[in-house]
Amino acid sequence: MWATKLLLVTLLIIVVESKGKKRNTLHDYRKTADTTLTKHNKALEVKTKFFNTTENCAKRCSRNKGLSFTCKAFAFDKREKRCYWFSFNSMSAYVRKKYNTTFDLYEKKDYIRDCIHGKGSNYKGTRNVTKRGLACQSWTSMIPHEHSFLPSSYRGKDLNENYCRNPRGEEGGPWCFTKSPAVRHEACDIPFCSEVECVACNGEHYRGPMDYTESGKECQRWDLQRPHRHKFRPERYPNKGLNDNYCRNPDGKARPWCYTLDPESTWEFCAIRPCAHRIVNDTEITKDCIKGQGEGYRGTISTTYNGIQCQRWDSQFPHQHNFTPEHYKCKNLSENYCRNPDGSESPWCFTTDPNTRIGHCSQIPKCEASNLQECYYGNGDTYKGTLSITRYRLHCARWDKNIDDLKRHNSFFIFLSFFLLICILCFMYLRHTFKEPNISIIEKNYCRNPDNDVHGPWCYTDNPLVPWDYCAISRCEGDTTPLMGNLDSPITCASTKQVRVVNGYPAQMRNGWMASLRYRNEHKCGGALIKENWVLTAKQCFLSGDIDLKDYEVWLGVHNIYSKTEKHKQVINISQVVHGPKGSHLVLLKLSRSAVLNANVSQIKLPYYGCKIPEKTMCTIYGWGHTGTNNYDGQLHQGNLFIVGNEKCNQLHKGKITVNESEICAMGETSVIGPCERDYGGPLVCEENRTDLMQGVIIPGRGCAIPNRPVIFVRVAFYAKWIHKIVLTYKTP
Repeated sequence: MWATKLLLVTLLIIVVESKGKKRNTLHDYRKTADTTLTKHNKALEVKTKFFNTTENCAKRCSRNKGLSFTCKAFAFDKREKRCYWFSFNSMSAYVRKKYNTTFDLYEKKDYIRDCIHGKGSNYKGTRNVTKRGLACQSWTSMIPHEHSFLPSSYRGKDLNENYCRNPRGEEGGPWCFTKSPAVRHEACDIPFCSEVECVACNGEHYRGPMDYTESGKECQRWDLQRPHRHKFRPERYPNKGLNDNYCRNPDGKARPWCYTLDPESTWEFCAIRPCAHRIVNDTEITKDCIKGQGEGYRGTISTTYNGIQCQRWDSQFPHQHNFTPEHYKCKNLSENYCRNPDGSESPWCFTTDPNTRIGHCSQIPKCEASNLQECYYGNGDTYKGTLSITRYRLHCARWDKNIDDLKRHNSFFIFLSFFLLICILCFMYLRHTFKEPNISIIEKNYCRNPDNDVHGPWCYTDNPLVPWDYCAISRCEGDTTPLMGNLDSPITCASTKQVRVVNGYPAQMRNGWMASLRYRNEHKCGGALIKENWVLTAKQCFLSGDIDLKDYEVWLGVHNIYSKTEKHKQVINISQVVHGPKGSHLVLLKLSRSAVLNANVSQIKLPYYGCKIPEKTMCTIYGWGHTGTNNYDGQLHQGNLFIVGNEKCNQLHKGKITVNESEICAMGETSVIGPCERDYGGPLVCEENRTDLMQGVIIPGRGCAIPNRPVIFVRVAFYAKWIHKIVLTYKTP
């Protein structure tokens, strides 16, 4: 079976190679970031010239245009926009790689990889022995075998020294004349690129050199956006091995795959040799707790964090899916137990609730930390450890490279507080919320909390898409220090929140901040526009590890999502998803362009950090979700709820849930009203001083509109500082 599939791929690659379609020349190169080459032999040649792009550099190198030598590699100076073409590569004698953040190194794959595609006619490696171990004869020599394969007769075929080549593209792959008088010529033992490294499990850790699909299509580079635009940029997924255009599995599919260079075929699986034996890292297998993201969890918990029963993995009811035990044999998709087959943030499952497709099992405890594992107390402002990696495995950048940013952000809030001196309450809020950063505690690139961030130590990164993030460190076990316990006397709030309700009534056209999050042109979740280009919603809207932002868009200025006459509707794509602090259930969506604010589209205000809402305050939820009837008309609905204190909320939930300081509760006063599926992410809005404030975010609960059971929302005031910090610092789309 495997041999047949390999033969088919080989034949198809030959067909594709013969078509010679126009393509980006960079596909012929292997990139090494922040690197250049240094030579220690004057005979090795270098030529340089100003060029705007790496693609133009690659074209010149591939065509050898204007060069007196055969170009094997080039380095691109990112600051000066200059190309350096080399007659050598990193495997040449008297050449060394040199780390230099100014350069990116590009080497021709044909010269440096030790494997072949198809017939291997492009192979230009340094293998020089045959299958039986016979030494190859030099192509310029006629001893012991005379021949007509002279370098001058086969220009471009790189018949140098005694290296294995296939100048005529014949069956059998690269070969050579041998130094043995008894054997004229013989094929060389060069493996196919599909056989260099085998695929274990679903190939999440495959890092081999295969760059063709199983139908013979050449793969698109991960760092390019044509012919297919995609989200898997290497800088966004630094630990997924998204190098050049090699087959990878960054999103937990059944096996490695890639985008293709065929405009009519977005992506395909790759035919790569499976490993003969199952490879399992036993140190990651757990039953009572989870390590990391819980990919090795093999326990028997079968409910989501909010108590919904899980659907069996081998069942397609009530939710159809592709995560079957047959497709994911090494993921132990047994019964209906929580698992993490796709590398998501934690174990999850499809649920037995038809209105809730996926639920995370975040109630599974983390495995007990060893005595050497670091932790912090309170908000981590006293942490002095040496951890230097973020929660999403990005390496921290040095503080001294970002000290100006740290001071500039603080200066902005000092200026703002001065400007608002006329409002004493505003000044008190800003003075407390944005303190002068404590620069004395920052050191090298270690995680620190110089700005008194309530959510713990953080650091800057070198990733332009993620200027900063929280670190991979948790609060010490048993630490119950209230994170907002040192606030001054409660101040007034200034924020908004909306939600969708069962048994609600049609909303009035004053809710211009309400957003409909669309997935493949269907309403998925609610959200609220908090800035012209930012929408606040719930992370449950993006539970899968495979988030392709091309499938999502945001609708603003709509009242009826089924109506075709909503002339004020604005449709905007999403350029980035920023996950909230650990346990927040929040995400911020950065829009690809700013919304046009008008009478139908507006921003909702957020509450001041740490402010509290008096019990029995009447608030409103908004949404386009399930209404409790079968005749849904597509209109935005709303319902009134009053605030319930956390202590009473815990009593009404009969001890099954403990509401903490990052949550807020509300319930209907007389009728049963509450949010449901497709309302998630929407706001809980409370009015104060004639100002609508987003006080909560709707997240999944244990059912919809249950009598005598308050609805639990994310408390926006607890995360106000994080929201302001993201909006201020995340400038790159």
